[in-house]
Amino acid sequence: GASTMSGLTCRCRGACGRAGLATQMALSPPAGTTYAVLGHIVDAPQLDVVRGLDEPSLVVVSGSGEIESVHRAGAADAAASLEASGVTVIRLGQRDFLVPGFIDCHVHASQWAYMGTGIDRPLMADDGFLAKYAFPAESALNAQTAGEVYRAAIDDMLRNGTTTALVWGSARLDASEEYVKAVVERGGPRSLIGKVSMDRHCPEGYVETTAQSLADTEAFVLRTKAANDALGLPAGSPPLVAPAITPRFLPTCTAELLRGLGALAEKHDCFVQSHLSESCDELAFSSSLFPGFRSDAAAFAAFGLLRRPSLMAHCVHLQPGEAELLLQHGCAMAHCPTSNFFFAKEALPVRQMLQLGVKVGLGTDVAGGYSPAMLVSLRHAVLASKTLQFRRAKGCVFQCGVGAAGALSPQRECPVPSGQPSKRARATAARTEGFGVDFDAAADEATLRDRHNLSHTDGLHLATQAGADALGFGGSLGSFDAGKRFDAVVWAAEGPNVRCYRGGVAEEPSDLLHKLLTNGDDRNIKAVYIGGRR
Repeated sequence: GASTMSGLTCRCRGACGRAGLATQMALSPPAGTTYAVLGHIVDAPQLDVVRGLDEPSLVVVSGSGEIESVHRAGAADAAASLEASGVTVIRLGQRDFLVPGFIDCHVHASQWAYMGTGIDRPLMADDGFLAKYAFPAESALNAQTAGEVYRAAIDDMLRNGTTTALVWGSARLDASEEYVKAVVERGGPRSLIGKVSMDRHCPEGYVETTAQSLADTEAFVLRTKAANDALGLPAGSPPLVAPAITPRFLPTCTAELLRGLGALAEKHDCFVQSHLSESCDELAFSSSLFPGFRSDAAAFAAFGLLRRPSLMAHCVHLQPGEAELLLQHGCAMAHCPTSNFFFAKEALPVRQMLQLGVKVGLGTDVAGGYSPAMLVSLRHAVLASKTLQFRRAKGCVFQCGVGAAGALSPQRECPVPSGQPSKRARATAARTEGFGVDFDAAADEATLRDRHNLSHTDGLHLATQAGADALGFGGSLGSFDAGKRFDAVVWAAEGPNVRCYRGGVAEEPSDLLHKLLTNGDDRNIKAVYIGGRR
């Protein structure tokens, strides 16, 4: 069974290492009963909106794990009334916060073994990230070896407050099935999981034939759906495990494979995930392989792989019209700021994408990202938004604005390998007008801030509700609203990393939340909670 922590049922089965805190709060109510939580119940349902900081709130959870009601005013009186009727009320500490569970929209569980290395290399060179690290690590996984890696990945995610994830397995059917088994065993995180598909331009011994890739993908879809059905989850609940059609990216997939995967997605009504416009070398290569398409997004759309629901990771080198094409097809984006700094060398204009109507979630992108903690990705998303606001004083020797001596072009070009068609490859380097880095020296600070800025509480939105929206679970996860599932994390603003001093000047709830968002880590987690107390 799950470990009892701080009055909540923790789904990490001891992975968070906080079992000793169980006595700090009321005991967990018996399974199958209604209970309530009183305290700082904080969520961020929209950009620039945070609820639950002004006064304590009360959330009432049914025995099946559904949020029955939320009281933002009069919470103490409502709690007293519930207790009088025999309902257990769990009271959070003064420095505790209940927040929605984090939703990681892009993570490679098959790359866990080398997390933290390889990021100093280019993505696609002969001795680059894929060739030296990703392909060997993934190809080493099988039914005997994958379980250990995937259990470690799951424990790390849960320990860091991730309750839902869009996960990449490997191209091995048996290895990818081990992830499904591990999630069912651990009780989380909720996972959309894909067996990777690729039938060219990968190492011998790991590359698939087209027919085998399609057959294994369909087998994985059917078996994963059956594994979730066998759990008997409450009606209307998001799945614990669900399959995702997963072409690695255009360079490793033939047109025949992409067409077949699109047909499988339609046949089985599956989520689709892939990489899109991540790096200059990837764009140049894909343009030479698919010269008949105006853009990478157009190629995915032609093969039926931009669909509702689907998600493309990165998307930082989009051509004009690609964002609108994603929006038209209901395809979301995963913002992976950590890996973008290393491989894309660009930042996604998140606020503008959201204003356009494209759904954008946040991803760790392990192992292109070096940390499984969504708090790290949240912080890097804030920093990435700041880079889009960089300006230099006129006359600065490092001036990069239009008209400066030696200035960069407003539309920087990706290098095109000699001998490859250059027309589309060069076009892919042009930024969508009005999006991305602004080289207009006349742009004032306020304009750039309004266009790009993300606060840490905006990062909380990206890591929760925005991620749920991107995965198609916005009506069930991501915030504390009646009718949603109770996936939540209890955070404690306490030392050694979050300081508290008598008479301190930063002790308001909003201050404590910001301390957690900027300095918190897995040591501050008291409980991880998925789907009520089942």
